[in-house]
Amino acid sequence: MTIDNIRCFILVAENLSFARAAEALYISQPAVTKQINALENELGATLFIRSTRHVELSSAGMTFYKDAKEIISKVEQAVQHVQTQKREMNSIRIGLSNSTVLSYLSRILRILHSKYPDICPEIEILSYKIVRNLFLEKKLDILFYYKENITVKKGIRFKELQKDYWSCLVPAAHPLAQRPTVDIHDLKNEKILACNPLNAPLAVAAFQQQLLEKPSFSTISYCNTIEIAHCMVSAGMGITLLPSLLCPTSEEFAIIPVNNTPNLSFGVFYHKDNKLDTVKNFLNSWS
Repeated sequence: MTIDNIRCFILVAENLSFARAAEALYISQPAVTKQINALENELGATLFIRSTRHVELSSAGMTFYKDAKEIISKVEQAVQHVQTQKREMNSIRIGLSNSTVLSYLSRILRILHSKYPDICPEIEILSYKIVRNLFLEKKLDILFYYKENITVKKGIRFKELQKDYWSCLVPAAHPLAQRPTVDIHDLKNEKILACNPLNAPLAVAAFQQQLLEKPSFSTISYCNTIEIAHCMVSAGMGITLLPSLLCPTSEEFAIIPVNNTPNLSFGVFYHKDNKLDTVKNFLNSWS
């Protein structure tokens, strides 16, 4: 007795037709008859009462139908469990707080995919508070973030990918766009688009707060998100100061390093007790 025999029996029983069962299975009607005959011979019972005009289940067939449905249901559940486990073993949950980091992530994923082609990343791009909390609740395996944005606690590890620097994001046609670097005092007459400190990552909020306390800045507008600041800069409504990785690379913008500002440590946070091979492979893929 095989699973194919049982599935064939169920289709004939539910359609009361050998022809329709054959159509559903994409096999010939004689092949269906052969499978049913084999099943009946093994069981030693007639499952169908057949005539030239109709097919109906015998009493043995009715009894077997209920058990056959349970068998197929159990088999499908078993297959689903294995497939789910396989997906979980191959998956890695990655969190980002800004879509501009996707270009950085794509380079890492390219290396990862070349070494481990079965890995399936699940990527979430959410506000920095939400993505941070999901990571702390262990609902994310990897968090791309600045070290300055999270206090590294017991059980949490950080791997630096690169040092980042503060930049001035201006429209491509802006007079400052051709400068290799700028000093803070070069920006004193500019309209500064600052991120709302309630919504900005800690490192951004702290730096901007310190910077904007200087009396040289008189025209300041606050944006609720970094993406809104990008949009307003693109529209020529001001300039903004951000870590370079949070500045979009586009012909619409110029990204100018700001002199005498602190570096930031950009990298990935992960949980020490996460034993998934996918996380280990991810962390080792660019080492």
